[in-house]
Amino acid sequence: MPEQLPHARHADARSPFRRLSSRYRALPLRGRRVVAGTAAGAALLLATAVITPIALQQSDTTGSAPAVQAVEETRSTVPASTVNATAVTAISATTGSVVGGSTLTVSGVDVDGVTRVVFGEQEARILSATSTEVTVAVPAASGFSPADVGIAVYADELRVDGDALSYSYDITSPVDAQMAYVFTHWDDYNLAEYGSLVDTDCANFASQSLLERGWTMDEDWWAEGTGDDFDFSKAWVSSTFFMNYVEEHPELATALDDTQRDQVKVGDIVQFDWDNSGDRDHTGIVSKVETTDAGTQVYYAGHTDDTDYRTVDEAITVIHPGASVYYWSIA
Repeated sequence: MPEQLPHARHADARSPFRRLSSRYRALPLRGRRVVAGTAAGAALLLATAVITPIALQQSDTTGSAPAVQAVEETRSTVPASTVNATAVTAISATTGSVVGGSTLTVSGVDVDGVTRVVFGEQEARILSATSTEVTVAVPAASGFSPADVGIAVYADELRVDGDALSYSYDITSPVDAQMAYVFTHWDDYNLAEYGSLVDTDCANFASQSLLERGWTMDEDWWAEGTGDDFDFSKAWVSSTFFMNYVEEHPELATALDDTQRDQVKVGDIVQFDWDNSGDRDHTGIVSKVETTDAGTQVYYAGHTDDTDYRTVDEAITVIHPGASVYYWSIA
């Protein structure tokens, strides 16, 4: 016999339907119909009273409450672009120069909601966006080193690329070779191939980088030997003589002043006149050019007060206030 729940028998004895059934059997047929109708109505009302709250409770716990909550969460925490199902489907290129600077198109659905595109750890600059395409400027590889990196595409904080995009940086141009050399040796001097000059090694290092870029030594611009046997021309190691050499070889570079920063590019040569005497006191290699609404910021790398990313503005306003700066745009 099935186990009865506690108090079930007593509850049944007190049931109004049980009392009604005994009276019902004693009534004539007509009376039975009236009572039967009344009983049916009562049963319906009671069932409705019991079932309705249960149904509402079940609906609240299994359907409508999570749905409402999900909608509220979507409105408050999920970026608006994801409501439009932002999704990336393709990129226009998968390989490029370690110096970067080329344009790449990200294609997909509702990609005008894209707010960030990151190559490895390097942020790309978004140039334009439509609902189907986002165009970015490819950033330089970290340390200008060849590498395979992932591309992450974000709509606000939500990643929308599916973790399936990658990009290969490689040495594909003379300036790539130059900058890879600069970032290998800006703080680790290449003493296996060159000598170094204490406190005045800046032009020597810049010349090394240009040789890596493809310049050819001649009778006025050359170096040989290492250590104590290191020998060189004046144009190889002197900032002022380097300036004179390049002025005599316009096929190698074009002179720019500081009002022409918008024409400066990575791999160009920057020179400083600390005391505005007309000569050149320091030489570096442009390592980054950053353009914002506030203007163009130029960064440089070099030896002698070794650096990889020092701004020109810091050099001429903080380290040497009032100094002048000039550039050579390398052909």
